[in-house]
Amino acid sequence: MPRSWITPVRRAAWPVLAAFAVALVVTATRAADAVPQRPGPAGAAAEPGRVAEHPPAAAPNPQIAQLDQQIKSMRDDYHSQLDPLQAQVKALREKFDPQIQALVDQRWTLVEQGKSPELQQLDAQEKTDLAALADREKSEIDGVHQKYSEQRKELQQKYADQRKGLSSHH
Repeated sequence: MPRSWITPVRRAAWPVLAAFAVALVVTATRAADAVPQRPGPAGAAAEPGRVAEHPPAAAPNPQIAQLDQQIKSMRDDYHSQLDPLQAQVKALREKFDPQIQALVDQRWTLVEQGKSPELQQLDAQEKTDLAALADREKSEIDGVHQKYSEQRKELQQKYADQRKGLSSHH
């Protein structure tokens, strides 16, 4: 009897590949969901890239209300289809991640046991140095985020003040 090309290892990999494919779909949908909205020129929201929830009271436009309803309806439909898929992905992760991690840990242990003590020490030192570098990187990135957050708030306040000035003149 000819030997099957689907070995037990390949057969075991199919659920992992399926979980990976579903994860890619979820990641792509999250990226599509994160596409920023076009902010309106007046009454812009405090959060960058988001449309103001309530347009200015000066000029109500029925088309805006209609578009708001269409957007809400479309987002509700989108999430009614996406949420079950995300639940499936979560269930697959909860099922396979611990099993995969156990195999990865077992493999790592075997690889480490085959290394000389000098090489193990060198690897440990590299790991320590990389962790210290990652900590410094995170600290610097947090500082940059804070700086831009403050600048963003200042700009938003500047334009909010200008909008108030314009609306008091009219």
